Amino acid sequence: MIFCYNQKGLAIEKEIGVVRFVKEPYITDSVRPKMSSIKWKMACGIGMMRLHFITLADNKKDLFDIYPAAVFKQKSIRKSDRIILGVADSYNSATGLIESMINDYLKEHSDLSSVRAYYEDYVRDHL
Repeated sequence: MIFCYNQKGLAIEKEIGVVRFVKEPYITDSVRPKMSSIKWKMACGIGMMRLHFITLADNKKDLFDIYPAAVFKQKSIRKSDRIILGVADSYNSATGLIESMINDYLKEHSDLSSVRAYYEDYVRDHL
């Protein structure tokens, strides 16, 4: 449970949704000090400007999806089964994080054929 505040300033208990973060997400330097606040705002459905979240793609064809934070104001999205792999302060920073994620993969592997499987395992190991 988490405490959020309604428009009158009264504390209300909310159950944390299904959207989860890996233990050590890829994050940009400007986002790092704000992570606990970002998680709280996500759980309460409070809007966040200019943030973008990286998840595994919903389909098996693509590797990652980048969502603007505004998408997570929708209750149905917050309750969906999504795992956040990265948080960035802009779309361009999010693409840079994905590039560094792929570079981390390439340090251990020689081809790109199993990037998705690697990050599916990463999610399982880091929840």
